[in-house]
Amino acid sequence: LAEQLNSLNTVCTTGFVEELRVLQAMMADYNVHVSKELCFLGCCRPVRVHWYIEGWADLKKKALEGGFQSLNSPTRAIYGYSVSQVFELDLREGKDRIGCFMRIHPGKQDLQLEWPFCKVYTVGVIHPKDNSNVISHIVNPGNCEDDLQHCFLRPKELGNAACGTPTVTSVERLETGGFI
Repeated sequence: LAEQLNSLNTVCTTGFVEELRVLQAMMADYNVHVSKELCFLGCCRPVRVHWYIEGWADLKKKALEGGFQSLNSPTRAIYGYSVSQVFELDLREGKDRIGCFMRIHPGKQDLQLEWPFCKVYTVGVIHPKDNSNVISHIVNPGNCEDDLQHCFLRPKELGNAACGTPTVTSVERLETGGFI
């Protein structure tokens, strides 16, 4: 009887150890998966990205000479999406408009992200001395016209067309309002 109990004990111990190893491996995989998910979920709080445009006088001079200037910010990862900001200054034919946009670029995490992009975002200009003084435009991808929906699809090789507003404000309003 003692021999049978020892044999049964050995079988149970060996089997349990093997099952424990399998369980620990599964838990490790699950921990990695949960960590990745929490990383994406943890980024769901609002993010404010500041891009300081330097050389306003030169930019305005070039726009006065050529009529139109466009600047692209460095690409940043926001909520896992690879995006950049686009600033346009249009002084062609008596126009006085400033446009602000967001462009989605191909990124490292694209396979894990939700497509089409559906997060509501705001583009605009923030007063340099008073962060509560903002000229902005809210973009809700779900409410955009059909001809703009391609802006929110998963980008292929190049960045998508930028989406925002071509008329967020004017040069005059920026200069007289102390934004410049």
